[in-house]
Amino acid sequence: MFLKKVRKTETASAVIKAVLIFLFAVNLIVMAIAVVDKDNGDEAPMGSFGAKDYNDGWILTHNGKSEAVTLPVYVDCDSGDEIIITNTLPKNLSNGMSLMLRASMEDMVVYVDGRKRAEYSTNSVRNMSYYIPSAYVVTELDEHDCGKTITVHITVKTRGSINPVTIAHGNNGWYKVIRNGMTVNVIALMVFVCGVMITVAALVLGKRYKTDSAGCLGLLVMDVTMWMFSESALRQFIFARPSLSQFFSYLTLELIGALACMYFDEVQHRVYHRGYLIAEAASALLVIVNMLLWATGVCELYESLPASHAMAGILSVMIIVNIIRDVKSGRIRAYRINMIGALVFIALSLIELARFYFAEFVIFGSYMCIGLIGLMIATVMQTIYDVLAEFREHERHRTAMMNNTIETIAGAIDARDEYTGGHSERVGMYAHLLAKEVEDLYELSDEDIVRIHYIGLVHDIGKIGVADSVLNKAGKLTNEEYSLMKRHTEIGYELMSSMGHEIEGVLDGIRFHHERYDGAGYPDGLAGDDIPLVARILCIADSYDAMTSNRVYRKRLTPEEVIGELKRCSGTQFDPGLAAAFIDLLERGDITEKTVEGMAADSKGNVNVSALLETKLQNDLLAGSKIIHPSHVRMLCYMIKLMEKKGKSYRVVFAGPSDEMLEGTELGSYFKKLSNAVSSVIGNHDITVRYSDRQSIIALYDKDDEAADKVTEGLRSVLPDLKITTL
Repeated sequence: MFLKKVRKTETASAVIKAVLIFLFAVNLIVMAIAVVDKDNGDEAPMGSFGAKDYNDGWILTHNGKSEAVTLPVYVDCDSGDEIIITNTLPKNLSNGMSLMLRASMEDMVVYVDGRKRAEYSTNSVRNMSYYIPSAYVVTELDEHDCGKTITVHITVKTRGSINPVTIAHGNNGWYKVIRNGMTVNVIALMVFVCGVMITVAALVLGKRYKTDSAGCLGLLVMDVTMWMFSESALRQFIFARPSLSQFFSYLTLELIGALACMYFDEVQHRVYHRGYLIAEAASALLVIVNMLLWATGVCELYESLPASHAMAGILSVMIIVNIIRDVKSGRIRAYRINMIGALVFIALSLIELARFYFAEFVIFGSYMCIGLIGLMIATVMQTIYDVLAEFREHERHRTAMMNNTIETIAGAIDARDEYTGGHSERVGMYAHLLAKEVEDLYELSDEDIVRIHYIGLVHDIGKIGVADSVLNKAGKLTNEEYSLMKRHTEIGYELMSSMGHEIEGVLDGIRFHHERYDGAGYPDGLAGDDIPLVARILCIADSYDAMTSNRVYRKRLTPEEVIGELKRCSGTQFDPGLAAAFIDLLERGDITEKTVEGMAADSKGNVNVSALLETKLQNDLLAGSKIIHPSHVRMLCYMIKLMEKKGKSYRVVFAGPSDEMLEGTELGSYFKKLSNAVSSVIGNHDITVRYSDRQSIIALYDKDDEAADKVTEGLRSVLPDLKITTL
């Protein structure tokens, strides 16, 4: 039903929805408390995950100098230096205990009481590069190790960072590492899965939607999260062979810049495609060169990292410069949501890069992970926004085409009916104003009101199927003819049934606009509120235009007579509430008749030439004048109306012998001479039609006074006594 009514079920639905959302929010709060609240004394016991820090009492020896230190500690040293830290193991050790210390890319050998108990070095792992990946070195202990001396030999390769030491039962030392690293790794895993989903979605939807940027983002997300896994503190749990991270960690890191260029190239709609293409090629070439240098033994992958970092920095600057250029040119509007996420990602990536060079103790990935999440959210939002914008533009275009079609149909209807010049357009306007007046009473939206206007334009579309002899009869219709005329509501309904659902209410408006409030209307005899609201509105708008237009059987009504007729028919023909609202609009002057002396007029209040010609034709037919081809004149009226809709005009001239020449003039030869003269002076778009045995019509298309005078002068040069009358 077109009318929107407030229903109790809608209110109940809104209340239930609000309650469910509130309960969901409460559930989130309770879950958050469960994660962070430490008051768990009454909970089910988990058992002991006890791990004891063993950071005090260490003696550090470097370059022949010894000093007491507390771990962690940073030692200012050169690559290749050896650092030795020594301590005495606790006296309460038991079987199954272990000591854990993280090696930050340095060789590490652990001795207990002078005997080697654990080693993690380039030589101890097969096919290991010189710059060994960071890892936790676990040394097993037992009760015999109580009070013995523990010595750790560290060969520095990058920086002198000595991490904290933990002593625990079994592998309990890992509990803290896992707990601390779980959040970032779980998030990274989720982001990786999202990257896979984005890539797959981009491949599937790429033919229908513009998803190239999303596809590149998916690759970038997967690459960065793979790098995060390779640098994770939990690397020894994630990979069965963590030593292989010495290869894929560098490769994924070096690919980030190239994939970022691919992403930004698509985001910026390939405006800077050539520059990005060169950057991507340079990045790929750098990766290949670095791999070749490593394979040939020229330099390790770690040693080529500064070049990769420099390339990443150059690419970041390039991207930022292009964003600034787009801000200046206004192109940023096309991806402003992406820009926010991009800047966050670049900023956090640069922070991650700075930490590599300046932080003494660091596990990489957290900042870049946050940046990735921001970039991903921004890209998804931008993609959704773009798809919705494209959909809205498509809908706007479709609606505009439909509206144009409706207006064209309305113009065709009005042009064919001699009595309805501009009728449908005026009915649509009056219906719009009445709907606006009662919008609060009937809870009509702006969309509803616009829809009513367009339904008004096509309410008489069924008249296309009414015979011309009935539609344009000069005189009162017979009962049979009136019965045929009434069929226009059903004809229109059937014609529009194929597209009726595209405009809600259009079928109701077409079929029921001649129903009466008392049930005496047609075609179905509906009464009261059983008549759809749109039809009740159109009934009043249609009747008002009929009352303010001339008809063959009567002249237009005066404003006072119109109001009196509306009051008289309120409750019988018209909905009483709508009739009262329409009368208020008339009395306030918000609605005034758009006809002039009962005839269709333009926006400046000038009677249309088509209306003048139609009125003359009807009057002459009623007076019994012999019109040679009334259908030809009606076709001319049709053409003139169509041009008037486009803002063009015809100047209509009646030409024929003067009254003095009629006697003794052989009309056949006269009009033949006139026809030849007209053909020699009119243009391609001008029209000439024989009107009666005494007159011809000359319709001059879009001509000013000077051009029209030239035509009449040319005719009089051939027929000096020609009588010319401008309509």
